[in-house]
Amino acid sequence: MSPFLTILRRIGVALSMLVSISVGAATASDQSQRSDTQRFEELWTLLGMTEMVSILHDEGLSMALASDMDLLGHEGGPRWEGALQAIYDEATLHGELHTQFEQHLAPDQVAALCKFYENTDMQEIIQHEIAARRAFLDLEFEQLARDRWLQGDMSDNLDDTIRHYVDLNDLIELNVMGALNSNFVFLNTLNQTLPDATGQMSEQDILSHVWSQEVDIRTDTTEWIFAYLHTAYAPIDHTALERYVAFSATPTGQALNQALFTAFDAVYLRLSGDLGRIVGTLSREEEL
Repeated sequence: MSPFLTILRRIGVALSMLVSISVGAATASDQSQRSDTQRFEELWTLLGMTEMVSILHDEGLSMALASDMDLLGHEGGPRWEGALQAIYDEATLHGELHTQFEQHLAPDQVAALCKFYENTDMQEIIQHEIAARRAFLDLEFEQLARDRWLQGDMSDNLDDTIRHYVDLNDLIELNVMGALNSNFVFLNTLNQTLPDATGQMSEQDILSHVWSQEVDIRTDTTEWIFAYLHTAYAPIDHTALERYVAFSATPTGQALNQALFTAFDAVYLRLSGDLGRIVGTLSREEEL
């Protein structure tokens, strides 16, 4: 597996933080704006995104730190560690995702989403999603979950429901395309950072290299998503899960899915570019 694929893993979740709401005198328009903001923060809480930010930070940073030999050809040392701490700064991730996500949901969509997710059954599903996501930080646990799915060690009824959910929300394709785009940005930025003497690649060369990874990325993405969703949803009451899946097919559910992916993609492109830049910079200094 490409080290870039491991570092730039794409999962169909988004991240953010809760932002404070300013106080003071307000016009009727201001009051409405504040109400919309409060409702968005309510949705953010209902979706459990604060914990998901922490998971993204922990996962991305640990993978990048462990990949210095693959990316640099030597131990990264303090400069590598410091650069990665800045790239994966948790507060920055919070702010970026919060801004991106809020921009892509209309107030009426936020209100409808809050009404749906405040249900006790839906909150139980969210908590199991978060718990499974945290558990997958343990690579041995993740591999065991993958093995169980590959061996078919699961309920056929649950598997059918999960496959329907994945298809409805185009989770495989959106994640694969996101990974390919991130890998392109990483390699393009790295290429631009390296000195001409190292033999820079053309854009076509980079595109060809990225697309050569598509099959491996699709296989890895498919295994990860199904293993993760089976881990998260196995304890859930099946009637509640079917309601959850059905909602994802509604216009409001589809708007949420699109908003999450759009926000997630924007942040991952930034991470990919920053990572390519620091790898190129350190490699250039090594040459000198």
